Amino acid sequence: MNVVNYRRDYETHAKNLRKARLSYTDESEQRNELLGNEHKNALTSNSERLERSSKRLEDGYRMAMETEEIGQNVLNNLAQDREKINNARNRLNNVDGTLSQSSRLLNNMYRRVIQNKAMMFIIGLIIVVIIVLALYGMLK
Repeated sequence: MNVVNYRRDYETHAKNLRKARLSYTDESEQRNELLGNEHKNALTSNSERLERSSKRLEDGYRMAMETEEIGQNVLNNLAQDREKINNARNRLNNVDGTLSQSSRLLNNMYRRVIQNKAMMFIIGLIIVVIIVLALYGMLK
């Protein structure tokens, strides 16, 4: 009887052990499945965040390149404008020099005109004085 009881206890315990193993395996699979899904969801979420961040970085890089290109164009335009201003300044200096020279020449010409008028007036006065003296000498 003891052997039969032991055998029955043994079979009961073996059955319970198999059930426990199956139950543990099922729970383990469910836990792994849940963790796997959570892990998969976390990976998907992280991948999406990484893609968004990459897109933002690419957009930022593209915007920086466009800004650099615009800045380069502005600098080129400013260099061209500076060259135009320098050329205009040089022409203005040349015109100023030419105007100063012309002003001196006109002042010299005006001074000669006044000198010539003064000489003509003096010569005319001398001629009038000579004529008056000649008439006075004839009348005497």
